[in-house]
Amino acid sequence: MTLILAIPATDGLVMASDSQITTGEVRTPGQKIHQLNDRCLWAGAGELALVQRVGEHFDALPQDAHLTNLRDQLGAIIKQCVTELTQLDFRLQFLPPDPERLAQLHYADFIFAELAGGAAQLLHINSLGSPEWIEERPFVAGSGDLFAYALLQKYQDRSLTLEQAAILAYKIIEETIEVGAYGLGPPIDVWRITPADVKQLTRDELAPLAAAAHELREREIQLLISG
Repeated sequence: MTLILAIPATDGLVMASDSQITTGEVRTPGQKIHQLNDRCLWAGAGELALVQRVGEHFDALPQDAHLTNLRDQLGAIIKQCVTELTQLDFRLQFLPPDPERLAQLHYADFIFAELAGGAAQLLHINSLGSPEWIEERPFVAGSGDLFAYALLQKYQDRSLTLEQAAILAYKIIEETIEVGAYGLGPPIDVWRITPADVKQLTRDELAPLAAAAHELREREIQLLISG
């Protein structure tokens, strides 16, 4: 399973995820956030085989296109990959021709993020290939998404700087992992998008985020106790 979190900021955009790949009982670290091009990130939460197949098709996309222009093409690629996997699935012969049941055979949620004209753009596409814009709010996909949304609730309609959004993203991913959501695990991966670049934070850059997230958690506890 996977947990993906995208948070718009006043001066950029943050995307974060856990980094655990679970195959049966075996857990290994793996990259879940990828660059679509020099300005855009994407990630998929759900069936690994589907996410991998979709990623292979993304490699052939033009490197200078914006999400607005790629939206329908991205949706078509995802729908095509779902169709290919469904046709290969031996279970298909045993299922009645029920569109709802067939749609659940191979499922994943995909999130795309970029800055366009200085404003954050988040695009969500499900396994049906249906795209929707996520406007002026964070987005969470994957295992533990409801818990992550609950942690985000008190920050709804709050303007966050890029640094604040990164701290919050780290804290939410960390706490979601700690409650034992199946298939989630460290290390925590954090990316930032600014008007200047798209960057994956290094281990040295993640250390201050971890410390700040711990301090934020302690302040919340002390606020309750002292009150």
